Amino acid sequence: MTVNFEQIFSDLANELSGNQKRLPVKSALGVYYGLSKDGNLRLAFLSVAPAPKLESTKLLKVTQGAESERVYWTCFDLLQHDAQKVFFTFCENLIEAVTGISDEQKALNNLKKRYATWKTMFKRDTGKKVSPEVLQGLFGELYFLKKYMLEEYGASIAIQAWSGPDGRSKDYSVGTDWYEIKTVGANSPNVRISSLAQLSSEHDGHLVVIRAERMSDQFDNGEACVHDLFKYILTVLNNETLEGIFLSKLSAFGYDISDESYTAKFDVKSMTSYKVSDGFPRITEQDVQRVEICDVSYSLIINALKPYMED
Repeated sequence: MTVNFEQIFSDLANELSGNQKRLPVKSALGVYYGLSKDGNLRLAFLSVAPAPKLESTKLLKVTQGAESERVYWTCFDLLQHDAQKVFFTFCENLIEAVTGISDEQKALNNLKKRYATWKTMFKRDTGKKVSPEVLQGLFGELYFLKKYMLEEYGASIAIQAWSGPDGRSKDYSVGTDWYEIKTVGANSPNVRISSLAQLSSEHDGHLVVIRAERMSDQFDNGEACVHDLFKYILTVLNNETLEGIFLSKLSAFGYDISDESYTAKFDVKSMTSYKVSDGFPRITEQDVQRVEICDVSYSLIINALKPYMED
C-alpha cells in the first residue's frame, strides 16, 4: 500500500489536534495517522497485546500504553517540523514492515526491528548546517547509486559497494573495479581531485563527473534533491538488512534530517565516465618523491579528458 503522507497530513492540519484516522492497511495491527495533543504529526499502531518497548529519540517521541484491556497503542510523534519529509518516508517504511502480516506478534516484532534501523536517522542534533560542497557531493553519490549502480549490480552489491561514507578513498568499489564520483557545477571547466588516493590504484577504474545546476525550490523532477534520491533508493531495497546498511552509511556521511539544506534542488545536465588507467592524467604517490610533501590535491580540465571518455 502506498500512502501520500505529505498530502494526508496536510489535509489533517486544519482539523482538531488529538484526532486520529485509520488507514486501510491489511495487517494484524491497526494503523492510524493524525496529530498529537501537542499538535505534532503522529503515526500510531493499535494492538491487542503490549508491543515491545521502544525508546524515543531527540526528534521522535515514542509513546506506548494501554487505553483499556486488549487495546494497546504505540505512537510515533515527530518533534521537529524541519524533519517532516523524512518522517513521511519513515511512516511509509514502517507500514510496509507490517503490511500483509496476519500474526500480531510477528507484526509487532517487524515494527520493532524496522524502527531500530531508523533510530539513528532521528538522533542527530549537531546544530551544524551541511556545507554546499558536502551537500553536492552526497547528491552526486546517491544519483550515481540510483542511475548506475543499482541497475548494473543490483541492490545488495550496490549498497555494500558504497564506500565513501566509510572513509575509503574510492566512492564505490566492486571486486577490483572502482568508481570515484565528482559532482561539479553545470558550467565548471575543471574537476578537483582532493587527494592522491582518489585516482591511485594498481587496478583500472573510473572517474565519473556529474554536471548539476542548482535550481529553485519549485523545481521537481522526482530526483532533484538528496531526500528524493534517499526515498527512491530506500523503496527499492525491500530488505531489512540492506535498509539498515544504507541508513547507517547515510548517518556516517553526516546526513542530518533536521537540516533543510538536504532539500536543495539540482538539475543534472550530464553524467560522464572516464577510464582511469595507465596514461590517464593523474598524480600518484610514485610521482611525489619527497616524503616532506603531503595533502596533495590538483584539478583536471574536463574538456581535456575526452580521449578517456567511456560509452
